[in-house]
Amino acid sequence: MLDWFLRKDHWLNSLLGLIISFTLIACSTQPQSDYDQFGGYTDIQREATGWFRVEKVGDRWMFITPEGHGYIALGANHTGRYLNEREQSAGLYERVGDDRQQAEEAMYQAYLESGLNAGEAYAPLNPYLKNRLPYIVHLNYPGSKFEFDIFDDSVQTAFRQHLVPQCQQVASDSFALGIAFVDLPVWNTRRMEFFRSLPANAPGKQAYQKFLTDQYPSIQKLNKNYSTSFNSFEDLLESTEWSVDSKLPAVQQDDERFMGQIAEKLYPLLRDIVREGAPNHLFLGERYVLRMVPEPVLQSLAKYVDVFCTQALILSPQRPPEWQVFQQPGYDSAFATVKKPIIVVDWATPFSLDETYENDRGTIKAENEAAEDVARWVKDALNQPYIVGIFKCQFIGTHGNDRWFPKGRMKRTLWQDDGTPFPVMTERVSRAHREALNEVYQSIENQ
Repeated sequence: MLDWFLRKDHWLNSLLGLIISFTLIACSTQPQSDYDQFGGYTDIQREATGWFRVEKVGDRWMFITPEGHGYIALGANHTGRYLNEREQSAGLYERVGDDRQQAEEAMYQAYLESGLNAGEAYAPLNPYLKNRLPYIVHLNYPGSKFEFDIFDDSVQTAFRQHLVPQCQQVASDSFALGIAFVDLPVWNTRRMEFFRSLPANAPGKQAYQKFLTDQYPSIQKLNKNYSTSFNSFEDLLESTEWSVDSKLPAVQQDDERFMGQIAEKLYPLLRDIVREGAPNHLFLGERYVLRMVPEPVLQSLAKYVDVFCTQALILSPQRPPEWQVFQQPGYDSAFATVKKPIIVVDWATPFSLDETYENDRGTIKAENEAAEDVARWVKDALNQPYIVGIFKCQFIGTHGNDRWFPKGRMKRTLWQDDGTPFPVMTERVSRAHREALNEVYQSIENQ
């Protein structure tokens, strides 16, 4: 029986050779069962509601598709961006006669043959994928990622006016896994500097002053802990240019606590916006970076979000590079706080285009060796019962590839810019995708 990944019968000649070899691998590693139109595994049957939701099946968190079947999402990002930027995708367009629909179909087939059952998690989305594979809705706030006074009623009104209509636009889309907001939100001292710089009549500045007066019995005590010289808390309120050393223990602790109060204003608002504009869709929160969000913010988020949405920590000089080792302690820690299923919306797997080399970020391995690391990362991630999906950064193209590395010496994609696979990487990771899904689904069937 042909599995879900192979149900399309239209093939582009430019992809035929390698795709057929990957197909043979897929048929030998997939369980003999059908998949529904959303990629759900039909042997895991729950109530069909017409929308994606999350549910614990046995000991495992999973998405449940609109047709009521268990589903773990495997996607990859930035295909829409790649197709829109002709300088990157010129080779693919040349091979398909400069036909956009043919190029989109090629990408769709490439996703399926790479063992992916989901589309993208970031805008600009590839509309062709969006209509065929489950995806994550991406919304941005009006203005900045963090320079807004969420304590201000007028700001909350502006958020509603900006975001509710966008939620309404996707409310009837059954392929939407859920709605996620801004990429890499700032939850650090820069956000606090914004609140400290607000004028005295700003609701956020007044909330910050009240927070400090509740923390400290006198201005003298605050001055001692902050190395400041305010004459009174009113003086603090009026000041718009004061700065503090964020590394001071008292400042760091207070900043994190106040950011928790900011989160208590932001996340219930976002949850209500999603419920108003798209009441059947999951609220995925913001796209964090793992281990870079204060604990009070996570504790607040946990009250309102349906699924915890995070990127992998791409680079960490203090730890093994994320593309070589799935850093389970970081995910375990986040899950222990939020107690909600986790979806990894962006994870990078750089590899050298020539030979293995060293830089200050770690060892950049050649394709053969790196492919094994990537396959291990996939399997380790999906082995966690709280992870309901992973989206790779990225599938194809050059976006972000040379940000931290010598230009032209590395890639993080499965497919080359001209729309053909990196043979070793794509074959190994495609097999890992299918094997990992097979293991998840079979483990549930055996419970």
